[in-house]
Amino acid sequence: MKRIENKIKNICITVMAILIFTPGCTKYQNGFISSTMQYAISTFTIKKGSTASSNSLVSDGSSIPLKVKWTHIYDESGKIVDTLFSKTYPVDVWTAVYDSKTDTSYATVMKKRATQDLPPIVVNETSGVIQANAATYYLPVGKYMMDLEVTNIAGTQELKKAMTLDIIDGETFETTPEPGSYSLSMLIANTASGAPFGALYNGNNNPFVTETITRVADTPNAVTIKITDKNGVVFSPANNEIMKRPNSGLNPKPPYLQNLQDYAPDTFKALDTAMYLNYPLVPFPIESLGNGYNMYYRLPTKFVHIDSTTKGWSGNPAGNLYKGTSDPNFLGYFKDDLYDYSLRIPMRVLVPGAYFLNIKLLNVTHR
Repeated sequence: MKRIENKIKNICITVMAILIFTPGCTKYQNGFISSTMQYAISTFTIKKGSTASSNSLVSDGSSIPLKVKWTHIYDESGKIVDTLFSKTYPVDVWTAVYDSKTDTSYATVMKKRATQDLPPIVVNETSGVIQANAATYYLPVGKYMMDLEVTNIAGTQELKKAMTLDIIDGETFETTPEPGSYSLSMLIANTASGAPFGALYNGNNNPFVTETITRVADTPNAVTIKITDKNGVVFSPANNEIMKRPNSGLNPKPPYLQNLQDYAPDTFKALDTAMYLNYPLVPFPIESLGNGYNMYYRLPTKFVHIDSTTKGWSGNPAGNLYKGTSDPNFLGYFKDDLYDYSLRIPMRVLVPGAYFLNIKLLNVTHR
């Protein structure tokens, strides 16, 4: 019995010694910082001028809070280009939460917006999320490697080439195919009813439309849209030569299909030669009012002379353009004063700035 007691006593002494002289098994006792912190995705692709965010830095068990910042950025040749990324530009930011139900006009949105001078790339110091803003529009296209410095209670860790930034060109002002597509049809004059033979063309590569999109300035945030006939003669919004398209049905709500006035009710202007509006932020429109990002208009019958064509334009994968009277699909002209010309314009602004959109209708002559 005494031998067993001695064995138990020796075991207890051994266990106590292990507890006293062996450090705790957790690596967080005095804080911990990992040398293998990384992003789940090592390349962050950024379209110039667009807002985007990377995933968070994976801390690998490092003690929080973390303080993260970028220290150096290199181009593809290995040259340090810190000054390129540290230069600041005026960038519009939110000062309050956006509410799509109440913030429906330029004025209400702008009350929640302010301009700050920011570098094009900002690293969130607590999460490591890399945030790109509209100032990336001024960065050269290319791939860049970013070094990070991470600090916490345990010390500082340098993460070399922690992220590759892939700066690419992107659309600044989209029409087809992302927001929608151009669609042309005829309505029975002064009604919402379609002509018996349906649409002239609906889809991508519209043969009856050419467009030119020009970003004319960094400021103000504005869009000017000019619509012309096949000869370049302008349709005048101020003269009611471009009007809202009525919605179909009995007493429909809303009475008109969505249009630029709906998205910019307090800045839209019907000028002599164009439609003009100021927009508060990108993307614009920020949310669709229905039917994608399409704007619906009609050219009243008294202002249009419309070509008649065959139904060979049900699709246009080659992107061929209608050639007028020399085109094999030309059949002559529809009788005047019977039909309004209906036009659906797809559009969405992705990068801030002032834009000019010129639309030419190749199967219409201004009267």
